[in-house]
Amino acid sequence: MGIADLLSKKKTKRDELSSWDPNIPLTAEGGPLDRGQSLRQIAAYYADGKLVVSKSHKSSPHILSLITEAEIAGYPKPQIEAVDINRVSMCYDRVAGGFDFRTKQDEVRMRREVLNLVGDMAKRRVSDIHVVVYESSCLVRARVAGAMEHIAEWPPEYGHSFCAAAFTMADAADVNYQPYEYQGARVSNRKDLQLPDGVISLRLQFNPTVYDGRAMIVRLLYNTDDKTAGDVTALGFTPEQLEDFEFLRQKPYGINVVAGPTGHGKSTTLQRNIIAILKEYNYNLAFYTVEDPPEYPIQGAVQMPVTNASTQAERAAQFTKAIAAALRSNPDRIMIGEIRDEASAGLAFEAAMTGHQVWTSLHSNDALTIPFRLRDLHVEDYKLCDPSLMTGMISQRLCRKLCKGCSTPLEENELNYNQLARFETAGIHYERLRKRNPQGCAKCNFTGYTSRTVVAEVIIPDSTFMDLVKKDLKMDAEKYWLNHLNGRTMTEHMVDRLKAGEVDPIDAERIVGPIILPKRGG
Repeated sequence: MGIADLLSKKKTKRDELSSWDPNIPLTAEGGPLDRGQSLRQIAAYYADGKLVVSKSHKSSPHILSLITEAEIAGYPKPQIEAVDINRVSMCYDRVAGGFDFRTKQDEVRMRREVLNLVGDMAKRRVSDIHVVVYESSCLVRARVAGAMEHIAEWPPEYGHSFCAAAFTMADAADVNYQPYEYQGARVSNRKDLQLPDGVISLRLQFNPTVYDGRAMIVRLLYNTDDKTAGDVTALGFTPEQLEDFEFLRQKPYGINVVAGPTGHGKSTTLQRNIIAILKEYNYNLAFYTVEDPPEYPIQGAVQMPVTNASTQAERAAQFTKAIAAALRSNPDRIMIGEIRDEASAGLAFEAAMTGHQVWTSLHSNDALTIPFRLRDLHVEDYKLCDPSLMTGMISQRLCRKLCKGCSTPLEENELNYNQLARFETAGIHYERLRKRNPQGCAKCNFTGYTSRTVVAEVIIPDSTFMDLVKKDLKMDAEKYWLNHLNGRTMTEHMVDRLKAGEVDPIDAERIVGPIILPKRGG
């Protein structure tokens, strides 16, 4: 071969490399240096000369052969980067910014694996599945009755494929799966994808983690049983609280806020009350909801999703836009999934001021903190402290109920001195306390728990209460609520649960904190 031929060959290589996507290894399937899956398992060679190699395979004949071939063929001199073997497989995950399944059959098989796991978890009424991919393993856990439980451990490359397959099933998501970006998605029942029985949709949240890891959280949303649709009673509220809800539902105006942490039943409480309102008015109401995204189908309501938003700022803008659109749609009632910023708070009060009833949720520690949290969102006091606008404040938590078939009595020596003192002061005698049986029984699927139930507090404010809020006298407002508005705190509701032997004392104080009852009178 002459000099002219060598120069021509080098020019061809330069042209070839200039047109090659630098994020895709030359050793990828169909690439210029594709040498089969056996090499791709241990190495990835890029157009800039970077050669990613498994630490334990640096001296492999496959690697030495690749280096020699690349140099002879005129490619850049390989610069070796030794890594853990799982990092090598991740080099092939980047294809046009997305994830590359080796074959269509691989994708179909992995989708089936996702549905199988969801189906198994749905039988146990799991609320969330957590799939976390680390450097050398992938851990799968699930939230069962509010507590995390280990489910499985997989190889890391299987976990990455599992997460990517779940993303490809989504009907609402970004265009491409980005393994190293924050992403959200939704998987719904549709003609081409049937979710397991009882599951209406999945909410997916993808988070990047250290060392090129990945975390996927899958929230399972279940069909509402027709027997319980609109049944607020079944949630576990006290008779007095149920009367308060009935009173609030009958008001044609005002804002009713349900507060609590993520995963503690706010959406379910809102949904049940909305269905109850529609039933009480024989569905002769125009009820609009704005949700990001809609969690449960509400027959008789117009549910408006927030769409076309890829960033937090865009999502907030679209959410505000959807609320404004709902207000222009001649509604009788409105449900706003969450008051999340100043704009959504302002629109919620605007709706109440123009004669609409609004139901919404908010992240707040307790019911008493709701107006102060809204003040942080710059709601003016003349709106915030008007009891005809701020009509209902609810805070709730979910706690696990003990299995009646296998729970056992609590012995006195199982409580420390401080716990005994707290319980006695609250009027709870240890003889009435029961604890979880770690072995469980067939009735509770050997978990020791049967379900979750609500502990809550409800405030229906009057002008005196709101005057105290306006003056920033929070403690005085609490005393007035307890002594003059027949208020009962969430802790007092939990005490009822403990006296009835429904909740393990450890779970009780984990949910509401130390059992200390508020002082009344004075």
